[in-house]
Amino acid sequence: MRPYRPNLLVLEEALLSPKRPRIAVMGDFCLDKYLYIDAALDEPSVETGLTAYQVRRKALYPGAAGTIANNLAALEAELFCFGLCGDDGEGYELRRCLHAIGANTDGLLCADGLFTATYTKPMRQSEGVWKELNRLDIRTGAAAPRSAVEQVLSALKRAVDRGAIDAVVISDQFTLEAGSVLSPETRAAVSDLAGRHPEIFFLADSRSYAGEYRQMMIKCNASELLDIVGRRRDGGAARVAADPSADSRRRELLDAGAHLAAQNGRDVLVTRGKAGSFLFSEGTVTAIEPFEVTGPIDICGAGDATDAAFVLGVALGLPRPDAALLAAAVSSITIQQIGVTGTATRKEALERIASKYPR
Repeated sequence: MRPYRPNLLVLEEALLSPKRPRIAVMGDFCLDKYLYIDAALDEPSVETGLTAYQVRRKALYPGAAGTIANNLAALEAELFCFGLCGDDGEGYELRRCLHAIGANTDGLLCADGLFTATYTKPMRQSEGVWKELNRLDIRTGAAAPRSAVEQVLSALKRAVDRGAIDAVVISDQFTLEAGSVLSPETRAAVSDLAGRHPEIFFLADSRSYAGEYRQMMIKCNASELLDIVGRRRDGGAARVAADPSADSRRRELLDAGAHLAAQNGRDVLVTRGKAGSFLFSEGTVTAIEPFEVTGPIDICGAGDATDAAFVLGVALGLPRPDAALLAAAVSSITIQQIGVTGTATRKEALERIASKYPR
């Protein structure tokens, strides 16, 4: 295990520079819709007698791949989005949210027959405490039109081939492939694209299919890693529910991470929640310590924040361990933001790092 302590001067130079890397986000875009309910205004429905919750405020954010984009925008990257949405109201709102953060959405296509993936998150306040109720998911049940998928792939390939992109992050978040731009064929296509352009940094974050990506770095959490490697050994379907014990299974994670890195010939970053993360790079393992946080937290989107910060760090020229530390710092900030899709700035990340590693 390689000992690690950050070079604060290198981090400061990178994060305080005016450079805005051109980063493509490709994959599963959705709309996060927060509905804020005031419990004091609950009233019975005249028709059904059931309690009718009263929504007094709503907030919309890009979700899934859009959360990566949102974090990259806060970290001052130049953004290019590649994916699919529906020709519906949610698709309009998703594109509007992405335009608001300065993203280029020429590669985000509206496809006939698709719903825009939407995660509706009711937030109910009672006696001053916010609680998230059951999420309502809108997802298409059928495969995405092949012609639309090919258009997205072609747009990404053109951008990469002409040198308009510094880095690409793949967000492969839908456990079921229905409605997704990603499939075995598209994963193979982006893997080939990464192989043809070793000068461009590619990272894939896949909840269930990380083992299908080649010639690019893989990021996953501990539960996903053990599932991926276990399925390769024993077969079976992808696990939907997370394994709550995975973060603490250190020996298994070290073996599984080394196996995945050796198989793919590229680095692997494995996040472990409160236990920090492991970076498998060039045959060695670096343990990144966690940042302690206080108060209530919401871990939804933590992995997306990690992706954004890591890719930004690499695109700014940071060594991989420093990029992993930056990712941990950004993630620790975003999880403290309740009832929103959290983000962090470069300045906030530097302050968080300096608080843990004072000079």
